[in-house]
Amino acid sequence: MEFKDIEYALAVAKYHSITKAADSLYITQPTLSTYLKNMEKRLGIVLFNRDGNKFTLSYEGELFIEEGKKILAERDNLMNRMLDSLQCQRGRLKIAIPLLRGSYLIPMILPKFHEKYPNVEIFLTEGSSPELEKHVREGLCDLVIYNKPSHELPFPYESLHKEEMLLVMNKKNPLAKKGKKIPGLSHLWMDLSLCQGEPFIMHLPSQHTGQIERDLLKKSGVKPHVVLETKNLEASYHLAANGYGLTFISECHTAHIVQEKNAVFFSVGSPRTEMELIAGYLNRDALSNAARDFIEISKTIFQEESLTLL
Repeated sequence: MEFKDIEYALAVAKYHSITKAADSLYITQPTLSTYLKNMEKRLGIVLFNRDGNKFTLSYEGELFIEEGKKILAERDNLMNRMLDSLQCQRGRLKIAIPLLRGSYLIPMILPKFHEKYPNVEIFLTEGSSPELEKHVREGLCDLVIYNKPSHELPFPYESLHKEEMLLVMNKKNPLAKKGKKIPGLSHLWMDLSLCQGEPFIMHLPSQHTGQIERDLLKKSGVKPHVVLETKNLEASYHLAANGYGLTFISECHTAHIVQEKNAVFFSVGSPRTEMELIAGYLNRDALSNAARDFIEISKTIFQEESLTLL
């Protein structure tokens, strides 16, 4: 068995399609199809059930993928540690990060990172927090950078930054006049109980933002009138700014999306609500020097960001 066997099978299992899997591997569909047939013949195992163009894992295929992920993770850990010991600063670093966060954080980090590690390849996986958490748990990514969830984490982590969760609305909303000035807060404070009956643009319950906002509203006794549910944080911000409803967003995000002149922000909670951005990994000792430095560079970036927001 070869590492390529596992990598190719993983791609087909992920996309359930030879065509999409081939595209992700940068090979042709006939090449992947032939390879898969020959691999199953060589191993004496049927890994996939075929239903037209749809591929689903057989029982043996599920075992193959489950153990194969572990093998690839061990391979990558071994290579990173060997390369670090040789101080040649070559290797690969696989980062899992939410799409909006990655859209501004990665461009800020990579130039500084590549000054020190010009020969380290970066592989990005973008998706929802539960998906990204699963990638790290299964050893498919080295690091996950995301907001710390409310549930107990299945792996160790370290804090990168803390940021405030803000309520967003159109400045012409009559509710906007009810914000209060509280010493120590950068924004006016809003009593969420006053938002009863207001239309809300909510984020999905699977998102950390969605979990926090539902908890805030519940504690305030507000049953939100939900006019839209979306996982797109930037879209919800623009909709709220244009009067479609109220929504929530982290303060850090507001510095990296197109600003709306009609948007106003309010602190909420007792008297504010903070989210903790973390870097999670399976094993600190198994991290490459590049991965550790990626974390440290991220911390520095956020420290600088905090100063600009003051």
